[in-house]
Amino acid sequence: MYGGYDASTGPKALVTAFNTVAVAGAVWFLFGGADTVADWFGTDFDEAATLRRVLLATLSVLYLLRFIATNFVMLQRKMEWSESATIGIWVLVIHGTMAYFGGTNDAGVSAFTWLGVVLYLLGSYLNTGSEYQRKLWKKRPENKGKLYTEGLFKHSMHINYFGDAVLFSGFALVTGTPWAFAIPLIMVCMFVFLNIPMLDKYLAERYGEAFDEYASRTAKFVPYVY
Repeated sequence: MYGGYDASTGPKALVTAFNTVAVAGAVWFLFGGADTVADWFGTDFDEAATLRRVLLATLSVLYLLRFIATNFVMLQRKMEWSESATIGIWVLVIHGTMAYFGGTNDAGVSAFTWLGVVLYLLGSYLNTGSEYQRKLWKKRPENKGKLYTEGLFKHSMHINYFGDAVLFSGFALVTGTPWAFAIPLIMVCMFVFLNIPMLDKYLAERYGEAFDEYASRTAKFVPYVY
């Protein structure tokens, strides 16, 4: 999963296709598709306020655009077919969950909804902004083969992962239902117990003492906390 640089055009195209289908399905559900799904199951769904549905659709589309930019512009590491399929299925779950719980919540839009939008934008910046800073630093010849510890990564060793946690917590807030928080909760568990240990092992092997020194003074996930 970590180590090795490759365009991985096929796997990245596959996961992007999954993401595109997921977002298209979410938008369809939010703007008319819910009635069709309800008919399939012989039930009725409450309909969210237009503003909430517009916000949910916008956040899904923005995530897709950021995802494309990250995969084809900033993400240089190799991606295996198995990884692309796994992530692809996960994004189907994410967008489906947010569209269903948010689109069938008829509660009014509140200050918490807008707080969710703010957290979504902040998380997007932490994730994509940190990756972009690292990409620019890595492009400089004098930094070839060195460990990047600057920019937003000064505050957390995995600030990009933390950004995703903030992003999806904000997305869940916009749905207006506590059930949607299952997504960021699962995501945090995956980061803390799977992704971060795997990446730290790779970085320790590649950068040795430089990584050890960085790890000794920098929070692992939540800035200045953990």
